[in-house]
Amino acid sequence: MQKLEFESAWDKTIARQDREEIERVFSELHSDEHRRQQAVILKTAYNHKEEFLVTVLVNNYSTEPFSLIGKKVLYIEEEHTVGDMDSRYTLEVPAETSMPWTFIFPAASLKKQPSREYGKLIIM
Repeated sequence: MQKLEFESAWDKTIARQDREEIERVFSELHSDEHRRQQAVILKTAYNHKEEFLVTVLVNNYSTEPFSLIGKKVLYIEEEHTVGDMDSRYTLEVPAETSMPWTFIFPAASLKKQPSREYGKLIIM
C-alpha cells in the first residue's frame, strides 16, 4: 500500500498549509493507474538566482527503492523539453512511497522560459 513520507529536512520545515496540500494531492492518487515512478507537479517558482524550481510529489509505486542520483530530469511543456538536467540529488524514495521534492533547474539548463502552467516533470 502506498504511503506518504517527508524527507527529514522537509518534515521539520514544511509549512502546515503546504503539508495539507501535499496530503490532499496524495489522497487523490491511484497507484493502479500509474507506472513504476511518477512525478506530480505541486508548484513552480523562480528563486533570486533565476533558477526554475519545480516542486513535485515523487511517487514510487514499485517494490524497490528509487534513487534520484544520476537520473535525467526533464521539464516538458506541450511535448517540448523546456529544461533538462542530470540529478545529483541523494534522495532515495522507498518502495511504495510518495515523497515531496523540489528540483532546481539552473537558468542555463532552460531552453526557453517556462510558462509554468502546463508542464510535466519526467525522471528517467
